[in-house]
Amino acid sequence: MNREAVFVDVLKQNRLRVTKERLEVFRLLGRVDSPLTRSELLGNLKHFGMHPPTLYRTIELFVSVGIIQSLSSISGEVVYELLPPFAPHHHHYRCMNCGLTFPLEVSDDAPEEVALRSLTLPGAVVYHQVDIFGTCFKCLRERNLSEGEVS
Repeated sequence: MNREAVFVDVLKQNRLRVTKERLEVFRLLGRVDSPLTRSELLGNLKHFGMHPPTLYRTIELFVSVGIIQSLSSISGEVVYELLPPFAPHHHHYRCMNCGLTFPLEVSDDAPEEVALRSLTLPGAVVYHQVDIFGTCFKCLRERNLSEGEVS
């Protein structure tokens, strides 16, 4: 079953209507490579005629039924991205300088996946998240140039 069909099933299982606005938000999040803020989502959906209250209700709904997750960016802004099965399982590299969040795909034999399987947990795992913090290469290059070094 394709990603959009699974999305429609999740909405129906939760007795929610499949609206064109919900589909557009879902499709946008499926096209991007990194999490988006509310204002970025709204900017990308402006051509569609999305109104802020509709978008905000849709975001809250998607979080509540497990379609998307919210993450706090370094700057304190909240960003949103699709959860599995709508997006591949991944972790995040977060630049502590510019605040950008980059997805990192992981394999099933990654150390944290092995560690997770070896834990005795008090319940079922829906998903887990690992964030790695550092300074991205773009910020490192800019810092080196501002200090007079040539790259």
